[in-house]
Amino acid sequence: MPLASGVHTAPYTGVTTHTRIEMSIQEFDRRFGLKNSIEEEKERFVNRIENSVFDNLISLEFKEYHKVFKSVCFQLGLNASEIIDKNSFMRTTIPNFDTLTKKDFVQTLRVVVAIYKAYEDEPNGQTVIDYLVKNVLKSTTLNIGIRWADGTFYPTGDELLDEELIETAVTLLDNFPNEKIDLKTALENYQAKSLTGVVENCYLCIEGISRQILGNKKTLDNNRPDMLKLLQFSPYWDKIFLHYLNYAHEYRRHAGEKRHELKPEEVEAFLYLTCLMVRSTIKAFENKRK
Repeated sequence: MPLASGVHTAPYTGVTTHTRIEMSIQEFDRRFGLKNSIEEEKERFVNRIENSVFDNLISLEFKEYHKVFKSVCFQLGLNASEIIDKNSFMRTTIPNFDTLTKKDFVQTLRVVVAIYKAYEDEPNGQTVIDYLVKNVLKSTTLNIGIRWADGTFYPTGDELLDEELIETAVTLLDNFPNEKIDLKTALENYQAKSLTGVVENCYLCIEGISRQILGNKKTLDNNRPDMLKLLQFSPYWDKIFLHYLNYAHEYRRHAGEKRHELKPEEVEAFLYLTCLMVRSTIKAFENKRK
């Protein structure tokens, strides 16, 4: 499902020039004391998404565009055929994605995330979308309450975790696809302010990593000795890692009893530590193979 031939990741002349123009407008507004409201800036964000992400998809061949459009409708639970019938001429064209958003800010976010997901089997397509969305966000003159990371939006008013820590951990899991899903599920549950589904998925993530690294299907508890032996951390970090594994194992064993005892701060700390464990474990393993 290739993106339009006119779309390039770098250099992307049209977008780059657009960004420079927007930056100069930002400077102009600052010098003249011109301020936009949050709602006005959100409206501009929607327009910029339409002018970049949506317009680039229009350039796709009919068959490919139709495939993306149907995928997005499926993810959003919309009737693609009905929408196409109402907004196309004799089914020879597919409507633009603003038909799905109707200029609504939140719906635009959902559509962009669904478009990114539609390219899950084509990393280059996701790279282009990621590039375009980041450029749109750079053009905003106010904090409109969102940030973009790994194909989804997060609210900035309620920071999830350190952005670099999240992105590094998720990126390092590119060669661990199932474990990447586990970690992202844990992050999504935390973002939804759920105390369940975080520790459990973090456990599955670390267990899956240990199984792949050691080439077996043992439980995380049974893999602890071999993991510590393979990674050869210092005695101090060894103890931290061991206690982390013990915590994860014990929670896993008694999840039904303990899940309601967790405090939000404890869940957040465990999520932080999991990202650190992902980073340290995979990097240590990669260095061992060199």
